[in-house]
Amino acid sequence: MQPLSLLPIMSGYCVGILARCFNIWSHYLISLVVGMIVAQLESLGNCFVRKHQTIAKITRKHVIPKSINDGVTMLLPFFPIFGYLAFCNAGMKREDQMGYVRQHHSEYLSQYSNLSNFVIYEPNFWLYFVIWFGFFGGIFTGFVFTFTTVDMFKMLGKSRRKISVTNFKRHRSTVKSLLAQFAASSLLLVPLFCFTLVVMGEFEHSQMMINIILAVFSLRSSVNALVLIVTTPSFRKFILRKASSNNFVIATVAISMSRNSFQ
Repeated sequence: MQPLSLLPIMSGYCVGILARCFNIWSHYLISLVVGMIVAQLESLGNCFVRKHQTIAKITRKHVIPKSINDGVTMLLPFFPIFGYLAFCNAGMKREDQMGYVRQHHSEYLSQYSNLSNFVIYEPNFWLYFVIWFGFFGGIFTGFVFTFTTVDMFKMLGKSRRKISVTNFKRHRSTVKSLLAQFAASSLLLVPLFCFTLVVMGEFEHSQMMINIILAVFSLRSSVNALVLIVTTPSFRKFILRKASSNNFVIATVAISMSRNSFQ
């Protein structure tokens, strides 16, 4: 359900099985993508907070009361759902789309007539609400990342004598891995910010700019996976062990085949 834009009209469509084979309206799929982005960011933020609290319990500083922690954790699933439902209200009704094109952009009528599954957006309360919701949500998430990271390194420095060397290295490795994941998440946040600017700003050659932004945006999963493997020793050892075992199997089969050929 990869969304693609159709500028200069604020519109788009989705490619993939759900849109083309099951004819699920692209607006619902794009709304689902928005909800998944919210879920990914808050999950990463929750990882930072959980690790921060693990270290805080060792130093007995900045420990969040269990009731508050449990209450916030229970609220987390509602934010992606809220993002999905809010964006669902931001789109134009499906039956009104062709009339809108005919009235306001008649020069593109033939092109849109060939599309069976697309969505058009026009500035309204819900669209602006989702934009501001994402903007302030991104700022708040960035604040959580920054505060917890700085505080974790401070607490690790103070607790170095209270925990074993192995535990200290493990905690520090986890914090560095989280930082790397946060840096990789810039492929999620920066393209979205640029996408909003281009769509709302109506720049020249905006369609080409959007295509580049979406290409960068699609790299996020691969980059996140590579960062996780590189920065997390347990994952890295697992991958290297699998790779070495596969190479051993391939080499064994090759030797067996060569012996059989000589026989």
